[in-house]
Amino acid sequence: MKTKKSCFVLSLLLLALNLCGLEGKEKFQQVKVTDLKSEYQTDPTGIDLAPQFSWRLESDQRGILQTSYRIIVSSSLEKLHSNHGDIWDSGQVNSAASVGISFNGGNLVSRKRYYWKVKVWQDTYTPSAWSEPASFEMGLLDKEDWKSNWIGYAPGMPGRVLYFKGTFVPPKPIKQARAYIAGVGYSELFINRKKVGDHVLDPAQSNYSKRVYYVTYDITDHLLPQLNSIVIPVAPGWLGTARLRAQVEIDYQDNSTEILTSDRFRSVTTGPIMYASIYDGEQYDARLDISPIHEPGIPQGLMNAHWAWAHNTDDPVGEMVAQKIDPIRIVEQITPTLFKEPSPGVYVFDAGRNLAGWAAIKVKGEAGTKIILRFAETVYDNGFVNQENLRNAKAEDSYILCGTGEETWEPSFTYHGFRFVQVEGFPYPPKPEDVIIKVVRSDVKRTGSFHCSNPLLNDIHRMVVNTEAANLHSVPTDCPQRDERMGWLNDLTVRIEQAIYNFDFSRFYPKFMDDVHDTQDKKGTITCVAPFLFGARPADPVSASYLLLAQKCYEFYGNKRIISDHFEGMKAWVDYLYSRTSNGIVDYSYYGDWCPPRDFLMDANGSGVSRDTPGQLMSTGYLYYCALLLAEMAEVIDRENDAIHYKRLSQEIYTAFNREYWNEEAGGYASNNQASNSFALYLGLADENKAPRVLSNLVNDVKKRDYHLTTGNLCTKYLLEVLTENGYAEVAYKIVTQTTYPSWGFMLANGATTLWERWEYLTGDAMNSHNHPMMGSVGSWFYKYVLGIVPNTSYPGFEQFTIKPYLMKELTFAEGELDTVKGPIRVSYRKQCNRFVMEVTIPANSTALLYIPARNAKSVTENGKSISSINEISLMAEENGNVVLKVGSGDYQFNSKI
Repeated sequence: MKTKKSCFVLSLLLLALNLCGLEGKEKFQQVKVTDLKSEYQTDPTGIDLAPQFSWRLESDQRGILQTSYRIIVSSSLEKLHSNHGDIWDSGQVNSAASVGISFNGGNLVSRKRYYWKVKVWQDTYTPSAWSEPASFEMGLLDKEDWKSNWIGYAPGMPGRVLYFKGTFVPPKPIKQARAYIAGVGYSELFINRKKVGDHVLDPAQSNYSKRVYYVTYDITDHLLPQLNSIVIPVAPGWLGTARLRAQVEIDYQDNSTEILTSDRFRSVTTGPIMYASIYDGEQYDARLDISPIHEPGIPQGLMNAHWAWAHNTDDPVGEMVAQKIDPIRIVEQITPTLFKEPSPGVYVFDAGRNLAGWAAIKVKGEAGTKIILRFAETVYDNGFVNQENLRNAKAEDSYILCGTGEETWEPSFTYHGFRFVQVEGFPYPPKPEDVIIKVVRSDVKRTGSFHCSNPLLNDIHRMVVNTEAANLHSVPTDCPQRDERMGWLNDLTVRIEQAIYNFDFSRFYPKFMDDVHDTQDKKGTITCVAPFLFGARPADPVSASYLLLAQKCYEFYGNKRIISDHFEGMKAWVDYLYSRTSNGIVDYSYYGDWCPPRDFLMDANGSGVSRDTPGQLMSTGYLYYCALLLAEMAEVIDRENDAIHYKRLSQEIYTAFNREYWNEEAGGYASNNQASNSFALYLGLADENKAPRVLSNLVNDVKKRDYHLTTGNLCTKYLLEVLTENGYAEVAYKIVTQTTYPSWGFMLANGATTLWERWEYLTGDAMNSHNHPMMGSVGSWFYKYVLGIVPNTSYPGFEQFTIKPYLMKELTFAEGELDTVKGPIRVSYRKQCNRFVMEVTIPANSTALLYIPARNAKSVTENGKSISSINEISLMAEENGNVVLKVGSGDYQFNSKI
């Protein structure tokens, strides 16, 4: 009897344990592994390096943390489904990392598509279900894979778009077909007169002597079982002369392969695009859009009245590289309003905001009728467009009608920065739908949003986003409208962060990092602009963007490889700057804190050099900053000797900076102005004895100027951040919310929809861009301080981060979102009398240090419950009017007394 009773009890215990196990398993299987990416892309085609993997976790449970993962990579879907990782099986890896996971299998093969999946553990024993399959396809990995030569038409036709043509009849059923195209400057691919894909302005701009990007097209469904016409128009673009390297590879159902090289595309002619220039615009004659260009059939003979024979060329000579950056696309369409008819037959349209792109037209008329479109940021008082600030850029498109009924047209190989478009030559008053504005940029995803109770801040945020969006065309340009459009490194130093809060730059910034690398010489010098078409060598030392690009990609995206790939180049640049020091002070400067307000310029009618902020102070401070950044990144990739060396170097520069620029009598640095003092405080160059005096002087100067800034493109960022972090958030807020000159509000009050190059409203043939992101660092202040979202370099890829909002008296609420590699972070809060209500979302596999304004921990509740009773919340500290909590993933609503 006793034995039976014992067995019965044991059975109950086992049943209970099984039920608990099932419950736990069911609970964890609610965790879903999603959003698998290779090289930060979804199922990419044509990559040329072993990928980094990433994924997200989704769950309706709180506190989800991954403890380990397993990745399987297979050569086929069948093997993947049977869990056979014949290419790589990582095994169970004890790690919380879910971004930046490097492939560690065998050699990958050109053209081959691989399949992978992942599962994760939240504890040692219970895995999630496998993710859905993902894939990546390799491009052409070796030089020998390229069977094609470069071709062009050397005898002439400068400025013309060349149309290279080939025809092809598939001899048997096709399994798969790929086209690898590098048509530089810009190119498109047409098969049977239909454009393949939706990219525009391909390939990405580069230093063509160092690297040339090719685009991989999946053309399987475009080829017919009959005679196919393949046409590749190539425009001069940034190269200045049209060149083509094309390779079409067809895999047949019987497993045989055929390769069409550039030899199949030697028939070349001109067509309806008479002229295409990035700066000057595009000229199109529809009467020349004749059927022989696209219809099947090869011209007879080497040359005739219409066709020429393309020659082999020996340029460009750069390495062929797969284009992995987000492509440029048409991302928005706008119907503009008719602004004015300044004279009969001349119509000026307003897009409603400054932007980058072009205009599309719809028109009927007689053959030979010519329509001209002129683009500008501003208009004269008489209503005509004002193109003076475009300098040597003509910014004019033209279209000649063929007269065959309703005709539609838009350019293919140019773009403009504008708000207003002047239309001339229309045969009748255009209707609203006859002129459509196409917004064109690198199609990077919006990741950030911000909104608060002060409409002015919302307008400033929108202005910053508009400006950044208008300056993304495979490089982060300084402006989209005039004869420049360059990737200036000095502007980017303070622009990187606001941009990375607003857009997904996981692919864009690594590409630009390569652009910077390609400018570097044997001495380690880089250039002011990348790719190098403008500016000087060596770059101004303020170009810390070279290092910050890598550091921010690691911090925001967990991209460790970008540090290791570029460490030697970054090191060479810092070493070069150090070689230019005398007694620890860098001996040169070009720009420094560029373009402060007019009264603080060296020459009010000349360049943007600051009168009061020594250029060499900025150069030396940035050498100190870069040495520290390099030391930190050395530790990330386990280069301990380099870390020690650059920490020592930074200390040497620290001592020299204070010896040279500390003004004991004034209690500040150099001229004791806002720029010098905020820069020193931001970098930590003022010790605990100096810092209070410097901060006091900084605050007093701002107040003396009625809360107006005197800083330029760089130190404006440091001014706002130093004030906010050191107890003067309200002072920073008053600077940001000014509406009188100089301020962002002043720009808005004078009609700005994008940031100006100068704090002043200026037109004319000078540095007077009205779409210039270098003054946009205030954009990161909204996210870092108003919302309080700050990543942690020690836990890259938002494995752990901080939410620490600084409350402003005037703001009654603020809300926003940042879509990270782990998932969306959401912050929303409002003040109600003496109560503070805050809602946050922490993505799965992340934790946050959350600062809640509160009298004490006892006054904080979460959905009506004491925080001490909630498993996913840990009390870390009570400090400076904040209760600091460590919070697991999930949705929370906190309530506190303030």
